[in-house]
Amino acid sequence: MDWEQAIGERLDRILGATTPPNLAASIRYSVLSPGKRFRPRLMQASAESLSVPRAHFMPFAVALEWIHAFTLIHDDLPCMDDDDLRRGLPTNHKVYGEALALLAGDALVPAAFELTLESLAQGCPAPAWQNAFSLLAQVTGPRGVIGGQAREFLLTPESSLQDLEQMHALKTGALFDAALLIPAHLAGLETASPRFESLREFSSAFGLGFQSADDLEDAAEERDQVAGYAYTSILSHLGFEEARERATHALSMAEDRLRNAWANDCRPLLELSTQLKRKLAAAQDPGTHS
Repeated sequence: MDWEQAIGERLDRILGATTPPNLAASIRYSVLSPGKRFRPRLMQASAESLSVPRAHFMPFAVALEWIHAFTLIHDDLPCMDDDDLRRGLPTNHKVYGEALALLAGDALVPAAFELTLESLAQGCPAPAWQNAFSLLAQVTGPRGVIGGQAREFLLTPESSLQDLEQMHALKTGALFDAALLIPAHLAGLETASPRFESLREFSSAFGLGFQSADDLEDAAEERDQVAGYAYTSILSHLGFEEARERATHALSMAEDRLRNAWANDCRPLLELSTQLKRKLAAAQDPGTHS
């Protein structure tokens, strides 16, 4: 699927002709910057496993990517992580200024919510859309990624691994929950069913694996020869191989549960899990490589 085209076309429709040009440019800069589109790809895999019509899940998949872009814009601001680069390019506020970057991030949330109405217009049953929309709103707000960003401020060098993973479960994992579970709602799956529960477990394992892989890949850059790793890295609590094996094991267990509940229907999800395992396996321990 051409995600760049799908994202760009819907962005043009939502922005329209009345959005101030400076705001539209700031939004487009971040939303259309090169990315792996992991979250919409995850939603597509989940939707294909559940035979959800493309017209029903696509608006949610694009909306989720816009919400992800909002989190990145705000995360990079000087009052947050104060980053100069994102995906090899200057961050939004470095190009458009802090005020416009803040507004661009703010604008993407209601724009994403508005976009999901396309699903209703394409015939998605209202109760299914309502459950999916409710989850999207939840993972965006204080019980989701915004709450995760706030929880990060509470971490200290004395914080536990559990504290760190609670933060990541919201800041990173919540959007993976949405990617995998929104199609389940669109398909009318009961939340207590084995399939829904297996998806929930897979989402948790995928979030752990994704964050662990990022920390392992960044290990060489972030390790201080004296102080070691930052307290926001899983490597401040676990050894390199231990972190890799822990994440890989969690993915394998979640895959087994998917197979038990879904049989061959879960193949699209297993393919993405295999890609993540390869990412984990490819990470090199800076302590053993020059």
